[in-house]
Amino acid sequence: MNKLNKIIILFLCCSFFYSCTTTNYTKTEEKILDYESSGSPLTALSLGEPSAALLFLAVDINNYLKFNLNKKEIKFHTDAILLALNNTPNGKIISWHNNERLSSGKVRVVKTYYKNDKYCRIYQSYIKLNGAKKHKTKHVCRIDNEWKF
Repeated sequence: MNKLNKIIILFLCCSFFYSCTTTNYTKTEEKILDYESSGSPLTALSLGEPSAALLFLAVDINNYLKFNLNKKEIKFHTDAILLALNNTPNGKIISWHNNERLSSGKVRVVKTYYKNDKYCRIYQSYIKLNGAKKHKTKHVCRIDNEWKF
């Protein structure tokens, strides 16, 4: 079996396994940013490993697809962030869950402080979607009665 046939078989296997594992049948519009790449397909190609490049690419595409929120989930998460920033004491968790598919999230403010006469808060955000998880910590300040991210 030549190299091209091996690559084609590997690609078909990856496609088959991906189609068996996906649970998201709805169109999604927004991604959870900064998922980690499994490796560089270009580096693998430059090292003469086309099958590794194809595998890295397949894993990256799978990760990208796992980290997509639809409009309803974006609204749930944005509302939870704003509710936490505007109304909760440090440490209180605001949660949301979408019953239509496997998605949920949590937000909590971990610190409140003043900087240059501005009211600021640090919050942590957690999203779980299709078995994938993402956690972020952000600093925001209130300027002209609006949170500036």
